[in-house]
Amino acid sequence: MRKIYLIISALFLFTANNAYSQETNIVPGNLLVMVSSDSDANQLTKELSSINGINTNFKVERILSNSMHIYLMTFDETAINSTLFLKAVQKNHLVKIAQFNHTFQERIIPNDAQFSVMWDMHNTGISGGVVDADIDAIEAWDITTGGLTADGDTIVVAVVDGGFDLAQLDLNFWKNYQEIPNNGFDDDANGFIDDYDGWNGATGTDNFASASHGTHVSGTVGARGNNTIGVTGVNWNVKVMAISYGSGGSFEANVVASYAFAMDQRRLYNQTNGTKGAFVVSTNSSFGIDLAFPSSYPLWCAMYDSLGSVGILSAAATANANYNVDTQGDIPTACLSDWMIAVTNTTRTDAKNSSCGFGATTIDLGAPGTQIMSTYPSNSYSSISGTSMATPHVAGAVALMLSLPCPQLISDYKADPAGIALMIKDSLLGAVDVIPSMSGGITVTGGRLNLHKSVVAMQNYCTTVDIDNMIASTEFEIQNVYPNPATNQINIVYNSYNVVEISLTNVLGQEIKRIKGDTKTKGIQHSHLDISNLNKGVYFVSIYSANKKSNVVKVIVY
Repeated sequence: MRKIYLIISALFLFTANNAYSQETNIVPGNLLVMVSSDSDANQLTKELSSINGINTNFKVERILSNSMHIYLMTFDETAINSTLFLKAVQKNHLVKIAQFNHTFQERIIPNDAQFSVMWDMHNTGISGGVVDADIDAIEAWDITTGGLTADGDTIVVAVVDGGFDLAQLDLNFWKNYQEIPNNGFDDDANGFIDDYDGWNGATGTDNFASASHGTHVSGTVGARGNNTIGVTGVNWNVKVMAISYGSGGSFEANVVASYAFAMDQRRLYNQTNGTKGAFVVSTNSSFGIDLAFPSSYPLWCAMYDSLGSVGILSAAATANANYNVDTQGDIPTACLSDWMIAVTNTTRTDAKNSSCGFGATTIDLGAPGTQIMSTYPSNSYSSISGTSMATPHVAGAVALMLSLPCPQLISDYKADPAGIALMIKDSLLGAVDVIPSMSGGITVTGGRLNLHKSVVAMQNYCTTVDIDNMIASTEFEIQNVYPNPATNQINIVYNSYNVVEISLTNVLGQEIKRIKGDTKTKGIQHSHLDISNLNKGVYFVSIYSANKKSNVVKVIVY
């Protein structure tokens, strides 16, 4: 939704400053202000106590420096737009410097005992590795370490696997606290009896075998971070939903039942506004069938679209065999679902592991999967290899991206779970580190996961939506973009008396298209933009004229 903030004043014309648009750590209602003398502080609060009849409740909170005349001041951010009020303070004759107050955090490398060997998160070149051939996890953790959304939703990643050690102290498993364990009743009326610890798609219970594979995968998604023991996951605090396809036999029916549990939990969460179910944002599937084609597995493949419809992206491991999935097939990574992300295996030197699948149209990206240290049963840890180990980095990345302090992202995601899930996938794939081993027909993107860039892409989404839409004039603006969502063409209606250019950017801020606007009329103008060749996802339309930029309108392409 486009937001327009107006302050009608003969003295001021406020416009958005892009520097503020990139800040997600602003303390609401706080300013740090340096004035010329102590007496100026009280005078300043008097002069700006009201703007255009709006009571700002501007006051001195405390002195930060007597000698430098620096103050912490507060105002009512619910009454007046923060950026515009800061501009008013900065322009006041009594003020030398004014800025927002910000939160910060210590720049830490997690203190988990085994972190020094976790090259996938932070590659220092140990054991013959290449420096920075990693997912840039430390840089991402400077922004967020995961766990909750801006709305306070507990983020959940569903790991579908053979079994789990639920007693592993370094893991943070999801529990259904609305269910009374082992009483034989469906206490929360979600369609599953006694689903306290998760679900076993084979037995229809929440009982699991303690298995090393699922325990290892879970640790990469979300081992507890910075807790002095063991390892850290991509997320430090995310909940891992344990779902088993059974340990006695690997049957496709159990896979479908397992996915259905994750889907139903998220659907229930959507329907009840979070009072029931679980906020599942991604699934991890580190299993499959070599040399198989989707035509023989229509239900399995269809499950990814069904999961996507409620907002869940599914990360899937490709074959642990060096063949072309495009031509020789694989389940699930040959499934044609827009909500599935297919992953292959990279090494500590950014090479493709010689024993993993590839495909220019089927395999989306690579992620570290060789000699990955993670959790193991009986509170132990182990280093193992495979596309199984690569994939949870991606499932975890989706969860971390949604943990940004960005209310608009979560609001949009809840309003359009399927559409925003596609945008998140597009952002993640657009943020890869392009490397030779993943290029030239090996993957769709030609790159390896970069967690930091993926998180930054979400920051760009948040700041573009929140700040770039502040404009103090209606003489140069986009009035409508339709249809929205769109598939082949969008129509842009805008108000301008000058020749304009229309720009379309992605969530990474990269300009995808630029066309000349209507040159025949002045005032209300109409232009058309062909989007038939764009990938599905979220884009932003703006217009430029004489070094001025209009408001920004978000467009979803299906």
